[in-house]
Amino acid sequence: MHHRRPVLIVGFSPLTRIGLARVVARLPEVGPISAAASPAAAVRFAARNPTGLAVVDQAEDPGFTLVRALSSGYAPCPVVVLLTPSGHADEDARFAFGQGAHAVALATASATYLHQVLAGVYLGVPTQSKRETSPEQKRSHALSQRETEILALIADGMSSKSIAERLVVSVETVRSHCKNIIRKLEANGRAEAVSIAYRTGILDSDALPLA
Repeated sequence: MHHRRPVLIVGFSPLTRIGLARVVARLPEVGPISAAASPAAAVRFAARNPTGLAVVDQAEDPGFTLVRALSSGYAPCPVVVLLTPSGHADEDARFAFGQGAHAVALATASATYLHQVLAGVYLGVPTQSKRETSPEQKRSHALSQRETEILALIADGMSSKSIAERLVVSVETVRSHCKNIIRKLEANGRAEAVSIAYRTGILDSDALPLA
């Protein structure tokens, strides 16, 4: 059974923190939601409270040292980094993952997509080594190049309509591909398909269309 562990929001403007808190409040069985205005305050909070999730503003932690401290400290907690939109966001994503981030998303992503990302991390989707060969990894080989491309766009928070416009295909074609992706990965929906993709290496920081 999932325990109600605290969620920590680090950085961001006061209004943005309020918006994030509302998104976090929709997580299943979420615990108390707290905010830290600095990395030092975040470390102190995590040391005193078994934290279920930390949402970190890249602007507050540009070198991702706080990400490493939170994810690998005495009382480690999963970390989601919200990246500042830029031309090198893909490089920042690689760096964030390297420092221990469990997931990344653009700070401009929709509330719906952020909720999917945060829920997957907060609920504790297990992370596997890429050296292991799991049933999920074996299933992933069945994805076509087009399905992988669409999965990457889904991971970026794009809707079926937006993907259809990007790829110059019909919305029904995109939805058909999505159904195939979910079926092949034996997922329960798009959010779980994205989680599987990150865990198994179908999508990595090189494949994320963040820029």
